[in-house]
Parts: sequence; C-alpha cells; structure tokens
Amino acid sequence: MSPSASPVQIPNVKEDARRAFDVLQKGGLAIVPFSVGYAITATDPVALQRAFETKQRKPHKRHAMIGSYALHKEIHVLPEREAGMVGLLTKTLDMPLGVVAPFRKDHPLIQKLGEDLLARSSMDNTLSMLVNGGPFQDELSRLAVEAGVPLMGSSANVSGKGTKSFAEDIEPEILAVADIVIDYGKMKYVHPRPSSTMINFKDVSVIRFGSCYDAIKDVMKRFYDIDFPEDPGRQNLFSGHLEKEANTY
Repeated sequence: MSPSASPVQIPNVKEDARRAFDVLQKGGLAIVPFSVGYAITATDPVALQRAFETKQRKPHKRHAMIGSYALHKEIHVLPEREAGMVGLLTKTLDMPLGVVAPFRKDHPLIQKLGEDLLARSSMDNTLSMLVNGGPFQDELSRLAVEAGVPLMGSSANVSGKGTKSFAEDIEPEILAVADIVIDYGKMKYVHPRPSSTMINFKDVSVIRFGSCYDAIKDVMKRFYDIDFPEDPGRQNLFSGHLEKEANTY
C-alpha cells in the first residue's frame, strides 16, 4: 500500500522565498523562518510601520536590515581587524550574528530607505544587519538586492515577549497582520537563547546576548584577546539586551 499524500508542504527555499518576496513587493508583510527564529519582514515603509505598531514596539527601538555576508561587506565600513572578526564568526565558523557597524550612506539600498526610515534604523552612524541567518534569509536577501529594495524586519512577536522558534507560538495579532506565513517548523537555534547575538563592531561590544553567544565569546577571547561578559541567562535578563540607553537596537 502506498503512503497517503501529506497535506503539509515540504519546504523549498527558492520557491518559498519567491512567494514571500512577491507579497513584500506588493506592500505586504511576510513572516519568515530564519535560523535564529521567526521574523516579520517588509520592503515597504508603510507595511514596516504596521508591523511595529502591531508588535507594540517602542519608538526608540531601531529597525534592522535583513542582509547577508555579501551585503554586509557592501554596506558596512570596518577596519581590517573588525571586518575579519565578522568574517571569522559568520563565514568561517558559520554562526548567525547581528552586526552593528558604521555604514555607507551613499549605498543605493540605504538611499532607498529615505531620511525618515534611515533615522529610525540607525544611531550613532551605525546600522544593524542580521548576517548568516540561514538559507531562507540569504535567498530572500538576494531577491531584495536583485530588485534594488531594502529588506527590513524584526522578530515576529509582541515586543518584550521573546523571539519564537515555532510559527504556532507567534501571538495571534502578529499572525493576523501578516499577508503570508512561511512555516518551516522548529528553528535551528533555540538554546540557550533564540534570536541573534548582536555586537557593535564600532567599539567591539556586546549589545545583545543571543544564539551561539558562548561560542562567540570564546572566539573573541581566543583569537582577539577580548573579554566579553558572561550571559546572565534568560531568567535574569530575558531580552538579552545590555543596552540601557533611551535609543537602542
């Protein structure tokens, strides 16, 4: 007896990323799977604002660009040593990373943001970009770069409630505002934290404890003799954010 056909659609990164990107290009919102958790993304500023209002995200929180290592190299401007750190962590050692760094304001994708969105996506002349968040992110970023549009986003959850590793755990109001949800089941990086570790490479400091943090901490000490703080754990610092300033990523 042949097995019955499954009603669940088997993931196809190229096809699924194209479906999501088509929705984004029409001004929609897409919830998509990254290795560090589910994200809500947009290429349209109005849609992005709708997402952040639904998330109840505070105005002082900056938006992030969804990118790739190649796009990071194009947009971020770093000295050789710091650029090498990003390459070692994301390319050689294959870890996801939120990269905060000075950026090229004359880059075409930055120009497409416009003054208002750029002001809400940068601080202290730095821009945040998620790098190496898995094959889906890389393909979606490739499509956006090819189309000449900036891809922006955030974790798909109500602000302060934590990044979700399963699509079904995303709050109903967040799911309702999305025009498409790409569900790939449980995401790769869950313990000890979902979401990405975020480092400000302008001064090589930790902004947020996240996925692979212990390994990242070891790399920075072992190869660069830089001491990063211990992660106090989710029970003591749920968000993972060290930043206490009024404006932060």
